[in-house]
Amino acid sequence: MYKNIIIVTVFFLISSCTLKRTDIQRINLQSQVLNDEIFTMMPGDLLLVDNYLVWSDPFARDYFLHVHNSLTGEELGVMGKIGEGPKEFVTPVINRYCVNHQIFAVDANGKTIGYLSIDSLISGKDPFCEVTDKENEMKMEKMDHDLYIKSTDNGSDAYFRTIIDGKESFWGVYPIPEMKEHIGSYKSYDPVEGLFVFSSFNFPYLALYKREKTTFTLQWEHKSDEENYIITNEKIVFDRKIKGVRDVCMSKDYIITLERDREKDPMDETTVRRDISKCPHTVFLYDYAGHLLRIVDVGMPIMRIAANRNSNVLYMIGGNPDYVLAKCEL
Repeated sequence: MYKNIIIVTVFFLISSCTLKRTDIQRINLQSQVLNDEIFTMMPGDLLLVDNYLVWSDPFARDYFLHVHNSLTGEELGVMGKIGEGPKEFVTPVINRYCVNHQIFAVDANGKTIGYLSIDSLISGKDPFCEVTDKENEMKMEKMDHDLYIKSTDNGSDAYFRTIIDGKESFWGVYPIPEMKEHIGSYKSYDPVEGLFVFSSFNFPYLALYKREKTTFTLQWEHKSDEENYIITNEKIVFDRKIKGVRDVCMSKDYIITLERDREKDPMDETTVRRDISKCPHTVFLYDYAGHLLRIVDVGMPIMRIAANRNSNVLYMIGGNPDYVLAKCEL
């Protein structure tokens, strides 16, 4: 028995050495600026919807969604009016999942709730669309056709609750299993293969789920070897000097995370604030089996990333030195 324990221990020691980021291939690539007129105090989300790039401006005074041509970077229009009137938003919050070219938006400090249609904007029509009575009652995010998702309450056995084709299911593990507490996260969904990526910006964590009929099953999860948190008074307290995944998306061959390469860039994250130049300029490329393949320096600090399963082109909001829309072929 003791011999088996020694063998297993040696195996894990060897495995941990092979997974060190110092052994991962690092490459440098040059990014192409698509549009250098991104005027905002700080960009919100970046979405790639077929041939459209959409970014949100949480500090906008007129319209908070900007729609661009993903090939040329040209701005095609704006939508989502700021205000207190009908179809207007005081403090808009959007859904990162886009179904039928419609982006869900809700007013965090008002009563407006609805969809903003890219197709209607392009065709010169009013982009605002009402939600159905059923969707309004559900109070869940629409992730795909007949697929709705929301986080459960802290302390629940499962992390997520979904309604798929009218059937309810509960699934998902807690990143810190000893505490059934929800943490800050970024997520991405591929409706074609039913892949759901979950990451945390509080600490380095990444997990992949796959849709199985009316639920999702965990395929794998990765955690950092270094725990940058403590549990005290039944609460998780994170070391704010270290952050995890700042954004996540999926391309044809890669799961892509926006992370700081701390082996080369050990920045104290509490000093970053709104300084664009201090943002990480690296993305981590994983295969769909969960292996970290390489770390790519894209040549500029990055705040947001987006991609889709049709290619390995990565779109970004970065600093050059001010905010720009850019792309990079991975």
